[in-house]
Amino acid sequence: MKLILCLFEQLSGLKINFHKSELFCFGKAKDEQNTYKQLFGCEMGSLPFSYLGIPIHHRKLSNSEWKCIEDRFEKKLSCWKGKLLSYGGRLILINSVLTSMPMFLLSFFEVPVGVRKRLDFYRSRFFWQSDEDRKKYRLTRWDIICRPKDQGGVGIGNLEVKNRCLLSKWLFRLSVETEGMWVQILHNKYLHSKTLAQVNVRPNDSPFWKGLMKVRSSFFHRIKFIIGNGEGTRFWEDSWLGETPLATQYPALYNIAQRKDAYVATILQSHPLNIQFRRSLIGHRWADWLHLVRRLMDIQLSDETDRVQWKLTNSGIFTVKSMYLNLIDTITIPKSRNIWKVKVPLRIKVFMWFVHKKVILTKDNLAKRNWGGSTRCSFCDNEENISHLFLHYPLARVLWHTVRIAFNIIPPDSIDMLFGTWLDGVDKIIARHIRIGVCALFWAI
Repeated sequence: MKLILCLFEQLSGLKINFHKSELFCFGKAKDEQNTYKQLFGCEMGSLPFSYLGIPIHHRKLSNSEWKCIEDRFEKKLSCWKGKLLSYGGRLILINSVLTSMPMFLLSFFEVPVGVRKRLDFYRSRFFWQSDEDRKKYRLTRWDIICRPKDQGGVGIGNLEVKNRCLLSKWLFRLSVETEGMWVQILHNKYLHSKTLAQVNVRPNDSPFWKGLMKVRSSFFHRIKFIIGNGEGTRFWEDSWLGETPLATQYPALYNIAQRKDAYVATILQSHPLNIQFRRSLIGHRWADWLHLVRRLMDIQLSDETDRVQWKLTNSGIFTVKSMYLNLIDTITIPKSRNIWKVKVPLRIKVFMWFVHKKVILTKDNLAKRNWGGSTRCSFCDNEENISHLFLHYPLARVLWHTVRIAFNIIPPDSIDMLFGTWLDGVDKIIARHIRIGVCALFWAI
């Protein structure tokens, strides 16, 4: 083996540095590893080893073997003085550094739940506490913080969803690319002559391939097949005739179909159509069948292979962003983005987001956290809450009265109205200036 390496040096003109190389022995070779070590002049390596920043092992990495990523997080946090940063500064650092640090690994492996929670713990601790030695209240749940801004969050990336999206990118590339060594390796090792839908997961598959198979189902829900010869598209379970699978469009027929995994070519190349059902088609099933047959009459197979399109983009090309927004999509809150569009410092935007969520530590919120003090306002003896502090507190009333005189607009009655319908009908330019003034007013209070 060393002779082969020496020949490689002579033929390529490259020099192998054996002192920086590591030797790995398996099976019976372990009995002679000291001999091999002296022969090659290498140190003995241990698994997992790092290659291009990725820990490599013949099996799935355990939680403890992800420790290198956690250590990088802690090392990065230790050199930051979080207590000197505002919430806005911490938000920028989390998004630009902490969230991007593990992206390379997230694109190759399915990250264990325990590791993901630990990374979220570091991000959450830095955002809320700024200093690991000083505990502070977490004003709201971390999953809310990780929502997009138009869905009521602050836009911090969700590592679990990002992990699924980055793995799905490999599936799309494998579906559309035919050249490249990595494509040939995966085809020869896992796919052979099968499609992604046909291949089964085996116990001896690599952790990388198992991760791809974990996200395969969600990937197929978001792609559309352009029919060629029909040999790579499932008749019932893939989207090829319309925007959703035929199983979704005709559930009554799908439920009684004998071969739910049949391919388009198998069904359309025979006359009559090669579809068998377990029951007779009567009533609404017969009507569905006639409707489906009429649509199938317009389909013509060709000699070309089936092509894959990404349904979430106009170009049909996969993007991580499009899948991320689709997976994390909950309920869009139309007015929530207004907070982030106001031209004020980011720390004030985050503060206004806290006000919008009603999580500022007023006395009523402190009482919910088992604080033992009085919940009455120190100045007017009314119950202290978010609305009282910023809208009905005596000083706040004076300031809002000034706003009413200056802009001829009635002050909001509640926080919900302030962030909701309060400025509806007001000229956009004037509304923009009013929002800046409100941010300054709230920050001053």
